[in-house]
Amino acid sequence: MRLIDSREVRAPAQRRGTSRGRGTPLGRFVERHFLGAISLPSLVVMLAVTAVPFVVTIGLAFTNYDLVQSAWKFTGLANFDRMLHDPQIPTILFNTIYLVIGTTVLDTVFGMVLALLLDTRVRGAGVIRSLFMLPIMTAPIVVALTWRAMFNNESGWINYFLSLVHLPQPIWLGNPSLAMPAVLISDMWTGIPFQAILLLAGLLGVSKDLKEAAASDGANRLQVFWHITLPSMRPVLFIAVLLRFIESFRKFEGIQILTTGGPGISSTPLNLQIYNTGLFYDQVGYAAAMGVLLVVMIAVSVGLLYLVLGRRR
Repeated sequence: MRLIDSREVRAPAQRRGTSRGRGTPLGRFVERHFLGAISLPSLVVMLAVTAVPFVVTIGLAFTNYDLVQSAWKFTGLANFDRMLHDPQIPTILFNTIYLVIGTTVLDTVFGMVLALLLDTRVRGAGVIRSLFMLPIMTAPIVVALTWRAMFNNESGWINYFLSLVHLPQPIWLGNPSLAMPAVLISDMWTGIPFQAILLLAGLLGVSKDLKEAAASDGANRLQVFWHITLPSMRPVLFIAVLLRFIESFRKFEGIQILTTGGPGISSTPLNLQIYNTGLFYDQVGYAAAMGVLLVVMIAVSVGLLYLVLGRRR
């Protein structure tokens, strides 16, 4: 005669209790909408800090709202027409495109080179990789102040080392033709390690068997990288380029501290011009119109980037 285990007796009751709990209207509601319910507060906060200000910005772009004058009215497309005839806008747009493309290309190319160097199995490689996280963890204001001291034409280290090799010591931050290159150089200090860490993650995921098979067929290192490594890590490369692309549009602290957009407007991108127009010149309506233009530029640029890189994944 077989002894009945107590677990066999309890199991049907537990299953009946579980199914009974799920069968109630409250149980079905919790099961279907639990994830949505717990994410609702964060969704509300996200909408409050992003969607609502964006809608308000679009509305203000069609007004002459001013922080000084209390009376304001709807002006239609007057602010956008003003942008078309503003002589500073072409230079500001050029600076924005120069900054975005320059930082994205330089940081990604040198980040890839650094990632290839870090893709090694030697002892201490983990410590070396961790050290490259230090620039990323440094506050942007600290980075900008450090580079401002290094670019000092009288006591900066850069001109000091140039003087040792008898090269000209330019006025980096006071020369209109060198201000934007100085901004790019300072950005590379944090941008290259960031890209390198992301791209290193992609390199570590590439199959060794594919690379060894290509090498056994007579492919050199460059051919293996171009035909095997790069296509295999294209999804990671797309994410890295996309993140750096968007971050370049948002770059503000470094330019504000390094050059304040000068000399003149030679290093002023669109987001800095929005800040100056809205808070220094109190022309919130015109600044809002520039903000709409910036959002359109980001959306179009990201769309083109997806068409170029995203579809090939």
